[in-house]
Amino acid sequence: MKPFHGLFILSLALLFVNSCTIYEKLFDNPVDFEANEERGIGAPTLVFYPKTQTLAEDDSALVGSFIVFKEDSTEPFAGIHLQIEFPNALLELDTIKPGLFITDTSNATPLFTYTFDSINTIDIYAYFLDTLKKDLEGTGHLADLVFSPVGSGNDSIFYNLDECEIIDHQDAQIDINGERGAEIVVQ
Repeated sequence: MKPFHGLFILSLALLFVNSCTIYEKLFDNPVDFEANEERGIGAPTLVFYPKTQTLAEDDSALVGSFIVFKEDSTEPFAGIHLQIEFPNALLELDTIKPGLFITDTSNATPLFTYTFDSINTIDIYAYFLDTLKKDLEGTGHLADLVFSPVGSGNDSIFYNLDECEIIDHQDAQIDINGERGAEIVVQ
């Protein structure tokens, strides 16, 4: 009986050890200025989250747009103009919504509008309007973009930094030092 008991415990131990799966940790935090800096992306930075998405042709892709400042060099800002380009052979624009960071303290929708050239360029304009303060300070979520796949393949969504602009409440421009795009894979 004792050899059977030892064999049973050994079998359970082997089953337990072999059933464990070790997962690779993926740290893709869009507002982590240290990780962005390690990749050569200086602050303030415009980033998309998630960095990579894989989806089926009947799914939709939700891409968040974020602004990232260093904690010791946060500049107050009140308005943004983002120019975003996407692969129109792979994706079709569905919806754009304002991000949580630029809504005011009453959770009202900010002055938020966009234009779409019906090809592959989106211009987003947002201005922070609040009754208690003039500017925003910090790192946060600017907008959500929802795309529908129109084909299979992979390509990137990116900011055109030559046209992007961040301003304070006195219309003074704040320099943008980097950007991080998002890769979309449609299978």
